[in-house]
Amino acid sequence: MSKAKWYFPDNQGGLAAGFNDSGIDTFKGHRLSSLVREIVQNSLDAGLMRTEPVTVSFNIVSIDKKDVPEVSELEEHLVQAKATAKKQNLDPAVDFYDRAIKLINDEEKINFLCIHDSNTTGLTGPIGGPNGAWFALTKGAGLSQKTSASSLGSFGHGSKAPFANSNVRALFYLTKIEQNNQHVYRFQGKSILQSYNKTEHEMTQGTGFYGIPAGCLPLDGLDIPQWAIDIREKFSKNTGTSIFVPHTIFNLNSYPSIVITAIANFFYAIRKGSLIVKIGEDEELNSQNIEEKYQYYKDRLSQEFDEVNKDYLLDCFQAIETVVNSTHKGEQQIPKFGRIDWYIRMNEDVEGRSVAIARENGMLITRSAPALQRFPNLKPFDFFVCVTGDGSETLKTLENPEHNNFAFDRIDNLQKRKEAEKKYYTFSNAVRDLLKRFAEYSSTDRVTVDELQDLFSEISENPEEGSGTLERGASIQIANGNYSFKPKPTPSDKPKAGDGDPEEMDGRGLRGGNKKRKGKGGNLPDPKGGKKIVGPSSPTHGGLPKNYQKLENLRMRATGSNQAYIYFDSPITGLASIRFKKSGEIGSEPISLIVNNKPVTAIDVELISGQREYVLVTFADKTVDFAIEAEAHEVNN
Repeated sequence: MSKAKWYFPDNQGGLAAGFNDSGIDTFKGHRLSSLVREIVQNSLDAGLMRTEPVTVSFNIVSIDKKDVPEVSELEEHLVQAKATAKKQNLDPAVDFYDRAIKLINDEEKINFLCIHDSNTTGLTGPIGGPNGAWFALTKGAGLSQKTSASSLGSFGHGSKAPFANSNVRALFYLTKIEQNNQHVYRFQGKSILQSYNKTEHEMTQGTGFYGIPAGCLPLDGLDIPQWAIDIREKFSKNTGTSIFVPHTIFNLNSYPSIVITAIANFFYAIRKGSLIVKIGEDEELNSQNIEEKYQYYKDRLSQEFDEVNKDYLLDCFQAIETVVNSTHKGEQQIPKFGRIDWYIRMNEDVEGRSVAIARENGMLITRSAPALQRFPNLKPFDFFVCVTGDGSETLKTLENPEHNNFAFDRIDNLQKRKEAEKKYYTFSNAVRDLLKRFAEYSSTDRVTVDELQDLFSEISENPEEGSGTLERGASIQIANGNYSFKPKPTPSDKPKAGDGDPEEMDGRGLRGGNKKRKGKGGNLPDPKGGKKIVGPSSPTHGGLPKNYQKLENLRMRATGSNQAYIYFDSPITGLASIRFKKSGEIGSEPISLIVNNKPVTAIDVELISGQREYVLVTFADKTVDFAIEAEAHEVNN
């Protein structure tokens, strides 16, 4: 049997680590909620069989001190670290070491916070690195080596979250992995204290390990403490990882805080069957009961919970409410980005305008994402979107270490940053289009009043006076939102033909020119070359239809008082339903078309993706004097 012990390696005259560790300090204040977020996210990242849920368990176990000598043996290093901290006049550090030493000496039982996962790969990879999950967790600093090809984790900082929950700044890892077609265990302890003097001229590194001192290697086989294996196998005998946090700051009364944190952060993952969370001996969160558990804890949000971020909980529960009681929901494939699943809630309980974003594992990242914070001219709404596939990978590159927002400058490579930024804005614009579809004020939300004209002087009936300025008229529009005033440009202000980027400028018909005729012009399109309208569309139910897309590069050319060719880039192949809307400064409203002498709001047309298409339509309005926008979705044949 090997002579395992705690060992803090020499620093060989290199840098000395202080007591204050930024990685640990990051998680203070909301230690429990940070721990649950980091642990569960890492377990989801290491999922083994995607058809089965990952299970994560949190349990507090009390063990006799004599049965766990590995903890007591840490005392000599705490004493030496305290002596160095005294020389450095680090009073907070000395206080910590005093408390830790007293716990180890006085307590006959050690309370462990035991965290286990199953249906995960465990901590695989070579023991000595430089790659692999085992090396990243035990020896890495700011290093992330997730095992799954679709891994969602971005940073290695989360590995220090458990240390903030130990009164002795130590923990033990036990992992069961498949190696050479066999299941094998690895075990190692780790403690983060500070560099201390071994002799007058020798100092240690700040981090020590429990295991084989030569090379700071883990234990395996019969060398692994039996108490660790017994606790692990009571939970699961399959592959996965256990973390034992000795002298935890938590107790049995902390269970409700763990439960509400798991619900708040991972409701969506639990609901779709990707995750099961067990707390203590009796509590379990699964896809069958998660909505019931959510309702129970929602009614108790006013209570006090240990070491959790209350404001963040409230934000999360707003997003959950939207998933549970959505007004509309759907899925969408965003070109050049990826798939999203979305939910929107609009009722009298919603007062603000907020977009909550989660990546593929369902953990809420933020409700204040870039370009998705201000929504003038929209009704109050709450929107939740879960990004999957390639889009989730894009957001991963932008995610900050705290996993609570996105920042473009996290990407050092300017070219890659620009690419990621472009994809992100494709996503945010698609979200805004969805919000505009459902939350935009319609004409019925606006009212025209004459009674307010006494408030204004010299009201003019002519909207175009004063060389292009827009004067007040006899009627005004009132809306429950901001109105962006845009004065009509004078002829001298208008960009001329050839000016600017064609993708950003108005069409040539709106830009004017030098009033010289360039040629006799072209012929009108051959109606036989346009797409044939198959017929009116059937109504859809249950949220947004399949493969909803906004039609881009829309152009309209009137051919009569109520007929026009409408040109667009097709995003769909097959039978598609197209709906046209009048587009205005404040809102939009559906356009009624005439098909087979009957008014309809949408038409079915056969399209080919990537082609420039056009249709000849007949409007119910007798005069075509409006701007349009359009959207399409696939129709099941």
